[in-house]
Amino acid sequence: MKKSIALILVLLLASSCSKDKQDQNDGNFSISGKFVAPNGTDPVSKANVSLYEDHIIINETLTDSEGKFTLTGVSPGDYEVNISKGLFSTTLSTTVTTDDDIFDIDLSSIAITDLPNIAVVTGYYDNIETVLYNIGLANPITGEPLFDIIDGHDLAGRPSNAQQGHHHNANTTLSKTTNNELLEPNVDFGFGTFIESPALIANYDIIFLNCGLNEYKTDLSSNLTNFVANGGLLYSTDYAFVYLDDITNNGTEYVSFRDPHRSGQSLATTAEVLNADLLNWMTLNFNVSTTDNTVIIDQFLNNWQPVASYDDNTVLPWLYGPVVYDDGIEEDIYLAYTFTHGDGGVLYSSFHTKNSTTQSEAVERSIQYLVFELASLKSE
Repeated sequence: MKKSIALILVLLLASSCSKDKQDQNDGNFSISGKFVAPNGTDPVSKANVSLYEDHIIINETLTDSEGKFTLTGVSPGDYEVNISKGLFSTTLSTTVTTDDDIFDIDLSSIAITDLPNIAVVTGYYDNIETVLYNIGLANPITGEPLFDIIDGHDLAGRPSNAQQGHHHNANTTLSKTTNNELLEPNVDFGFGTFIESPALIANYDIIFLNCGLNEYKTDLSSNLTNFVANGGLLYSTDYAFVYLDDITNNGTEYVSFRDPHRSGQSLATTAEVLNADLLNWMTLNFNVSTTDNTVIIDQFLNNWQPVASYDDNTVLPWLYGPVVYDDGIEEDIYLAYTFTHGDGGVLYSSFHTKNSTTQSEAVERSIQYLVFELASLKSE
């Protein structure tokens, strides 16, 4: 009896090996493509590409700095390809058959179709909403943004004084940071109502705080801290740092902000790009000018907020360059950071989005790249 069972097992094993060998011989196809932003053109790098058969992952890879990927060793069959960069993703179906004359199945450009819920709080010195709009977060027919825009100066229905006693520069004109009329506030509540309501905040996956928003609601910053701890993602630039004091425990965790506040004076710097993929992404896709791994970052306004120090165990810096403070001291500092907190994450940048065609392309592209990195900080 034992010999019979053993013989059956040997036969089954031989049959299995034969099938595996046949499948392996059939697996000489590949599936390739290029993952791009919703605008259909801007590549998305370091995105996860997963090949599913019958709801089971059978192959995985990452997109390169040009958004390209190749899945090899594919046998004929029906598949789903899922590509995701954090909360931005798309899924499509494809079939590989023995009738295919070309062994590389090229899916061409694949644009993001599934978007997170995004809120942008407006400010007077920054316009992240334009970056989001330019990468294609807009209705292709109406042009309306596919994210909510909240008036950053509306506290309980009453827009407040824009500067609140804080000045970037006496010559700075307080005007709209974008001329796109579609990027006006498009919800029926202002920043005051928003930050007061954890339930309202929880409707979003990513919240963007522009520099120059109202700074009178910092006593409610814990609502944003809880939002991040529970899996939310938060962007903050320059003066909006005041809403990070709670999450950084007044500068004792993650990052500390230089005191005196708003002491940055440099309007531009030659910054070293600390991440090789970011550097390659900018140069290969957008012809950003570089010299010895450095780029020009020229979107500062007088009296901007530098970071004094960061915890290198928990924080990832992205750019590094020399700056001058208002007391004349010169120092090389880090200019943009990401870190996780609880199940979510934070992006802070001392410089703003690009506001003029004469400014360095590296400014907007760095912020664009970091938006996708922020979307990837969320814990799975």
